[in-house]
Amino acid sequence: MPAAISLSGVVKRFGKFTAVDHLDLEIPYGVTFGLLGPNGAGKTTTIRMIMNITKPDAGLVQVLGKQISEGVQERIGYLPEERGLYRKMKVIDQLVFFAAIKGVERETALKRLSPWIDSMDLRPWLQKKTEELSKGMQQKVQFLGTIVHDPEILILDEPFSGLDPMNVVLLKDFLTEFKRQGKTVLFSTHVLEQAERLCDRIALLYRSKKLLDGTVKEIKTLYRDRVPLPPPVEPEPELEKIFIKAVQESGLSAPTAEELQ
Repeated sequence: MPAAISLSGVVKRFGKFTAVDHLDLEIPYGVTFGLLGPNGAGKTTTIRMIMNITKPDAGLVQVLGKQISEGVQERIGYLPEERGLYRKMKVIDQLVFFAAIKGVERETALKRLSPWIDSMDLRPWLQKKTEELSKGMQQKVQFLGTIVHDPEILILDEPFSGLDPMNVVLLKDFLTEFKRQGKTVLFSTHVLEQAERLCDRIALLYRSKKLLDGTVKEIKTLYRDRVPLPPPVEPEPELEKIFIKAVQESGLSAPTAEELQ
């Protein structure tokens, strides 16, 4: 069976700047995969190439065993880092609109979303205009718009960015449920602790290059004798220490304060 998402030798340049440098990536079906790295590592550019928003200068990108096409895109739920809602539109109309774009009828969409609307406490807000909602509530609406067509693959670019602690917990539940359903989830983040607790597999990007790729357990085992990690039974985050060691071993310079923000 082909991987859910596959990148082979992918390169993307913007002028003289190389944003992604010969990236190989295999994301199996049914896993939660974290694309990790500091700001400017190439995460968003990689996701945009997967979604066919940006075309690679070299290499091959395949999703669900095929090169990306409109038909394949319909099977993906995509939440970009820069999110947008129609501020004057009511929440209920916004959700129905997102469904219509994906070819989902109103009744089917509302039935599918009803459990999430309740768990996210959005039902009292369905008749409100988006501009009347808090930022956190607006993010919930955006999440529902991402899954309204019941996608096979969910791709989220920095989904935890700007979320308050309560909504971070809600999003984690959201991702756990998709994993339980056997969906493939890819999300990017520069907060390594989040991925450590949620992901089956990760890839660590740094300054356009992939430094690490594998299951969280494999990577921790690989580095256990090379960095001072706590015993495996302890829940203390370890990936940040591994990242620092991997950068040192790569010969690249240490990340700047801007990259780590």
